[in-house]
Amino acid sequence: MADLAPQDQEQQVKKLKRLLEGWRMALIPLKSVILWEQQWHPCAIIGSISFLYIVIWLLDLNSLATVAVLGLIFNFIDFIVPVVSNSLYGPSAWTGQKEKMFEEICRSIIIQYNKLMQQMWSFYSLRDTSPCMYYIISIGMLCTLAWVASTINNIFLLYVLSVVMLMWPGVQHRGALNSLLSLINMAPKMIKSE
Repeated sequence: MADLAPQDQEQQVKKLKRLLEGWRMALIPLKSVILWEQQWHPCAIIGSISFLYIVIWLLDLNSLATVAVLGLIFNFIDFIVPVVSNSLYGPSAWTGQKEKMFEEICRSIIIQYNKLMQQMWSFYSLRDTSPCMYYIISIGMLCTLAWVASTINNIFLLYVLSVVMLMWPGVQHRGALNSLLSLINMAPKMIKSE
């Protein structure tokens, strides 16, 4: 699978913009929270995820009921956000600068989606080019996943996965991972110099 042509990517961006039309006023502040533009944004992300998982834990529902309740919550949010956004902000609140930011958000979502699809395709192409490597990697990953899932509480695993997924854009944007890795690389040099 070759990289997408620019016109294909533009078509994807246009399609996503139409899909997220009702969410456009909410996506702009949400982007600043996800990218940690204020110091309290990581705490807000972790706090809201923790609140959601504490409610799930306190309800103590079985798996199917949990999926149903989460589906109801997400449907309610998907319904209420465009309604509230349109009632709070009129059409005059939408400026050219906000339109540009909205298009940038949609473009970055499409770019990340295409990167993920490219990585998945390259992994599955191993099945044809190097079947032994494909099966070693996939069986090893699935066995590890089964072992971790059987030893650790599944709700806790979902909580950790949710925190990592929602914190990752901010970590990348701030360069926190690069700073940590450079610190780790410098540690042996600092020990030798002492």
